[in-house]
Amino acid sequence: MPRTQVACPQCRTPVPAEVEQLFDVGVEPQAKQKLLNGTVNVIQCPNCRFQGQIPVPIVYHDPGKELLLTYFPPELNTPVMEQERQIAPFMNRVVNSLKQEERKAYLFKPQQMFTYQNLIEKVLEGEGITKEMLQAQQKRVELLQSLLTAPEDGLVDLVKQNAATVDADFFTLLSRMLQAGLGAGDEAAAVRLGKIQEALLENTDLGKQIKQQADEIEAARAALEGAGAELTREKLLELLLAAADNEARLSAMVSMARPGLDYVFFQQLSEQVEKAGEDEKAKLSGLREKLLEMTRQIDEQLQARVGAAQRNLEAMLAAENPIELLQQNPAILDELFVQVINQSLQDAAEKKDGERLQKLQRLAMLIQQLINPGYNPALLEELIEAADDAARAKVAQENLESITPEFLESLSAMMAQLQDSPDQELAEKVRQAYRAALKASMQKGMQGQ
Repeated sequence: MPRTQVACPQCRTPVPAEVEQLFDVGVEPQAKQKLLNGTVNVIQCPNCRFQGQIPVPIVYHDPGKELLLTYFPPELNTPVMEQERQIAPFMNRVVNSLKQEERKAYLFKPQQMFTYQNLIEKVLEGEGITKEMLQAQQKRVELLQSLLTAPEDGLVDLVKQNAATVDADFFTLLSRMLQAGLGAGDEAAAVRLGKIQEALLENTDLGKQIKQQADEIEAARAALEGAGAELTREKLLELLLAAADNEARLSAMVSMARPGLDYVFFQQLSEQVEKAGEDEKAKLSGLREKLLEMTRQIDEQLQARVGAAQRNLEAMLAAENPIELLQQNPAILDELFVQVINQSLQDAAEKKDGERLQKLQRLAMLIQQLINPGYNPALLEELIEAADDAARAKVAQENLESITPEFLESLSAMMAQLQDSPDQELAEKVRQAYRAALKASMQKGMQGQ
């Protein structure tokens, strides 16, 4: 972002600021999130202590949604002709970033937003989030604040009075706050939120449904775990038949045992259908149709998640600062995303695409650094690049203070991650680095005794 001097909106003192006016999702995938986060064009005045966004014209472009928006802060009192002059360079950048066939009619009719809130709402609307949805979310937040400050003996009554506002999104909001409280070690907040959750589960219709579903999931898990090593396809069919009349439990069981519902399973089930008597045949046929539909839905959902993970990976590979993008969207980093990275590493190695393989390896290292505070990339690189075991031992001895239990744990996690990697040369180097670091750490411990 260009750095310039701007006048403080409150006291007019010149303040250095990084100003960003063009948010082009086609060029920078994280541009949308940056705008929505409200973290751009923010200053802190050393004179009057004002902290907030500075009024600057903004151009927003999302080619995928054919959305081109402009916003001029009213307090700038910019005449229309001057507005057109100011946005012209940004419009040129937008058009020049597109291929000829991508230049469509919407580019010549930018939509003008008259308030910053209108701009944000229009961007969110493009994501399927309407103004009504935002207002509903605000009501959820206000209700949660009321529940947090309500006296304990009045909590249940307040829940009952606002039962109509309690929907699935409210439970999601509550769950996120509860996780945040636990993650921050705020035990008092976690206890209070836990009591609110308990009151909601026991005193709202949706809460009772969620509790019942949770009970059925637990029952399904217990049934499958109870079978243990004896969980053959025949035993699985027996458990599914027992749960056939309980849709929630059957769905949970299918989700947990999806790998077992393979071609051979359905082949065996079809054979039983053919051999069964009329009554039994109808029951088995009905179960087979349910199972086929459930597995189809599970597979479609998984495919959609894999596709989203792949798109997220490509966006991170293209990003100038992938870790910043990941920090803005922490939900990206899940087990499936890691699987997609590993598969992409394997594909790049098989195709001998050295440039892509190098980018993927760098991204994997950056992610390791983010999720494991003990990770020390500079020290690891020294250990990896050492000429032989003696050189590695010397590096380890010279950096004993940096070889912490957390650093060793990070190397151990990296070894596990690289176990099935196509780049076994890198995997072996990490193993050698780990052995050298571990040996130095053990010698240090013995000397300390």
